[in-house]
Amino acid sequence: MQVRWSDVDLFAHVNNAAYLRFLDDARFALFPSMGVDPAGRPTDSLLVVVKHEIEYVAPLAFRPEPVAVDVWVPRIGRSSVDFGYEVLDVAAPTGAAEPVVYLRARSRMVQLDRGTHAPREFTTDERAVFEQYAGEAPVLHGW
Repeated sequence: MQVRWSDVDLFAHVNNAAYLRFLDDARFALFPSMGVDPAGRPTDSLLVVVKHEIEYVAPLAFRPEPVAVDVWVPRIGRSSVDFGYEVLDVAAPTGAAEPVVYLRARSRMVQLDRGTHAPREFTTDERAVFEQYAGEAPVLHGW
């Protein structure tokens, strides 16, 4: 993910709203058929965000080097799915054991029927796509 100049706010770091775009772009890159067919037309199902939990771990400033956004699926319900995320450096800094983590987050999305907007259970095929990316829930520190 490339940090754009417009992602940076008056405090010289990536704005919290820009991070939501990072998460959305990474999730859609991994799951491109969420609510659209291969031609980009809306399908009968609609996967909508109902909750975000975000922990800002370290400030991320504008820079030419990209950052990585890891995405995985810690929970699949009947009609909802949780995504875990980390925004981090592509590589660990020189001499460091681990890459710098800038953000940890999780989102819950619910699948709706496009016509009725009522929750719709995942099909076996939809569930199988999410199961390919199973992982543990990210640990977010409470208030």
